[in-house]
Amino acid sequence: MTEPGTGRILAVANRKGGTAKTTTAVNLAASLAERGRRVLLVDLDSQGHAGLGFGVRARPGEPTVHDLLRGTGVTDLGRAVRHTAVPNVDVLPADRGFSGPDGAVAPLGLAAALKPLATDYAVILIDTAPTADALLISALTSAHHVLVPTQLSHLAVDGVGQFARAFFRVATSLNPGLRGLSIVPVQVDLRITMQREALEQLTSRFGRERLLAGIRTDIAPADAFGCGRPVRYVKPRARAVQDFELLCDHVMEKCIAGQIGTIKT
Repeated sequence: MTEPGTGRILAVANRKGGTAKTTTAVNLAASLAERGRRVLLVDLDSQGHAGLGFGVRARPGEPTVHDLLRGTGVTDLGRAVRHTAVPNVDVLPADRGFSGPDGAVAPLGLAAALKPLATDYAVILIDTAPTADALLISALTSAHHVLVPTQLSHLAVDGVGQFARAFFRVATSLNPGLRGLSIVPVQVDLRITMQREALEQLTSRFGRERLLAGIRTDIAPADAFGCGRPVRYVKPRARAVQDFELLCDHVMEKCIAGQIGTIKT
């Protein structure tokens, strides 16, 4: 479980797919690094897209974060850490051939493996897969705070509510250090009535203080993945860059500083 005195560990998670979790993790890591914070990005999703956002891909046989879950007794993740071309950002890459754990996953295994690394980084960001399985529980058990990217639709609001229940179970049973949940609206266009309604629902249900700066609809971050770099280094004038800077402000103030308490469901 998470402990005080270490780097802040933030999980970027949602049970629903297509909510820009990886885009958020990659570009937030770049913004934090630009401000002098040393960041480790943990690519827990076997698609490996977070690593690709920094031009990192583990070749077959190279160490990855998923070695921890193969039942081989691997606990040292330091050997899998890869430096990137972006100053202050390292990546713990995924195994793109990983098809699932070999046997049961110890809920506290990832937390224990990250603990030695946390002293070397100001922030550890965990990019998760859109699942409710043991990998998600491992991420939540490791984290101090969770960022939940979500589209603004009625089904997406319901999905955030389902995720919040999973968050609460972990916070009360496995990880008392998991102190907060923050919501990041993505693909935002408030000219759309449904989006305004969904934002009102999220605000009413979770409180305005848990709604962080949103990311407007912009194709630039997706284009940047093709270059293997965060959007700020590919299209620095894109509005997404401005949005991620504002999100970084909010994350530093409300999540890294630990100002938002745990939610009630």
